[in-house]
Amino acid sequence: MKNDALGIVEARNNLGVLVARAAHRHEATRIRRSASERAVLISEEEYEELLRLRREREAADVATAIAAAERGEVKLAGYDSAAALYADLDLPAPGERS
Repeated sequence: MKNDALGIVEARNNLGVLVARAAHRHEATRIRRSASERAVLISEEEYEELLRLRREREAADVATAIAAAERGEVKLAGYDSAAALYADLDLPAPGERS
């Protein structure tokens, strides 16, 4: 993947070529809308692999946390509602904008 990000207009104007490169050559393209809004165009195959790796990492993290809880190494918190959990984690509740 190149380090240079394409501007959104340039990416839009070349979207077909960029998608073909991602799908067939597995060439990722960085796209920037502004200094703080960036994205990467990748193939669906690479996206699925990222999701698989994320699920594996999350499953390992959960297994580690469960083992630590069973050994008494962590204190588990209980919540009366999903809203209370989201508030404790300083996250927007489902359906709320962040």
